[in-house]
Amino acid sequence: MKLVTWIRTCAEAFLVAALGSGCSPQQAGVAAGAGGADAPPIGRMKVSIMPEYDDASVLVIYEGRFEDAARYPIHASFLVPRGSIVNDACSLSVEGRHFCQLYQTVDRGGEDEVRMLLPYPSYYLSFHTPPLDLAIGDKSIDYRIRPRHAVKRMEVDIQQPLRSTGFRVLAPAAGAGASTGEEASTTVVDGFNHLLYRLDEVAADEPKVFQIRYRKTDPTPSVNVKYASMRESQIPSAPYDAQRRVRTIVYALFGTGAIGTLALAAWILRARRARRRAAR
Repeated sequence: MKLVTWIRTCAEAFLVAALGSGCSPQQAGVAAGAGGADAPPIGRMKVSIMPEYDDASVLVIYEGRFEDAARYPIHASFLVPRGSIVNDACSLSVEGRHFCQLYQTVDRGGEDEVRMLLPYPSYYLSFHTPPLDLAIGDKSIDYRIRPRHAVKRMEVDIQQPLRSTGFRVLAPAAGAGASTGEEASTTVVDGFNHLLYRLDEVAADEPKVFQIRYRKTDPTPSVNVKYASMRESQIPSAPYDAQRRVRTIVYALFGTGAIGTLALAAWILRARRARRRAAR
């Protein structure tokens, strides 16, 4: 039975990998041209950066609108920190309805590139970065924004985690002025402190780095979400740990020749069943 359970777990991991890529081979080929100097420009791009919001990581949201494109769908491409978990990849209709899109993730070394086709000019992409080291009280996050499309106006909203102190942003990206003055001012929204920045005319593939510093010894995120069924003990767990574990399993399986291992395990299982039937 343990072997059957192991095979089932591996099969589910492969299924998640296939769905997570978000593209069939044909769609992947269509999305391959996204990004770069010839990509359609973005008119407005808002970047929301929320450390330790609902998970022991950084929740990031890219949203905005492309400038009028010559034709649709639009080939869109966004760079995210390597190992990030994509939550939503959507195109927004004129009425503001979210239409989830198939997407493809491509390893770009230190970053992952998320590609998708947008039927509407507005987009919404949310993801969680790899987890932070909660054992370290003094947090240091250097978040780099490198748009694959030229951006006419970029708005950066950095949110302070609850129960943290000494929150500040050091050496904001070159050309980034506080949206409310020469120095960043704090805006309070729903009990959270925010620092707002604005950048104009950001070129494609031009990196903008924001260095975020704060102190937080409390391991609980700002919004504590508990995921546990009625049959399980009510133990709080990070909501994206399961997805990270599956992703780790998928990488390990592909790296060690999992297809051959699965085939061998299936053959052994069939052989055992055949011997049992013959012994009856």
